[in-house]
Parts: sequence; C-alpha cells; structure tokens
Amino acid sequence: MPGRRKYLTYNIPDCAGEWMRASPDAHNDYVRTIDNKLNGRVKALIRFIKAWKFYRNVPLSSFYLELRVAKYAETEQTIVFDEDVYRVFRMLYNNDLAAIQDPMGISGNVQACKTWLMLDDARSKVLTAFNRSEKAWTAAQHGKTRDAFDQWRLLYDDAFPSYYR
Repeated sequence: MPGRRKYLTYNIPDCAGEWMRASPDAHNDYVRTIDNKLNGRVKALIRFIKAWKFYRNVPLSSFYLELRVAKYAETEQTIVFDEDVYRVFRMLYNNDLAAIQDPMGISGNVQACKTWLMLDDARSKVLTAFNRSEKAWTAAQHGKTRDAFDQWRLLYDDAFPSYYR
C-alpha cells in the first residue's frame, strides 16, 4: 500500500449525524496505487459502478463504493470489465453492504448509506444489478453478445449502447 507518509485529515459529517475523519489525499493515494498496479483499469471499474449508482438512483455513498471496489481489486491480477463488474456486484450482494473498515485507517468504519431505509433500497438494487450483470456476463461467455448488451442496457437504465449487427 502507499508509503507511510503523513496525510492531512479533516472532520466531515458522517452518515449518522456525527463527525468522521477523512483524508482525500490518503484515499486517492490508496486507489491510485491499486489502479497503477492494474494498468489504470481500477478507476474505470469504479466509474462503471458509480455510473450504475447514478443511472439507477442508488442511495449508496460514492466513497463507500470507491473503497469497496478498490479493496476488491487489491487481490486481482487483471481487470476484465464485464467479468469484474459482475464480480463487484456479487461481492456487494454477498457482503450485504456491510460497513467497510477504511484501509488507510483514517475514517474508521465507512457505512454504505445514510439511513436504514436507504440501505434497504440499495440492497434491493444491488440484488437486481447482481442478477443482470451475471446474466450479461454469462451471455457473453456463451457468445450471445446481443443478449449481453440487452442485460447491460437494463443494468444501466438504457444508458448503455445498444447492440447493432
């Protein structure tokens, strides 16, 4: 992980009406280190997940998603977008959007959402995303490119390009 240099930290509002420590420089360094190891593909993978959050109006913290995807990518040898988008959604579903311990040791436990109601909504949307991304990936593995594109379009609320022959 990044070197043991000192980072500026700030107190910012957390999701529960309290304060949490944060360090944008430390967290950017963490993500950049993993991104560099994987040839610049981790930040793009994070953008794919954040695009889904945006297009599907998912009430997940962007900081949470960034940490989760970076933590997922830490142990990967390569990133293949269709497979890894599916695997990230599987990981989010399997861990039930549990809080993540800040890998830089600054922010403590980072919650997925602000409220329990938002968490329930996000869990439902993650399950749908997991199912659609699995169908897309499976279709692609079986050479059914058009079906894969249809599932990606559903996942991204018609914001994914359509398949044309």
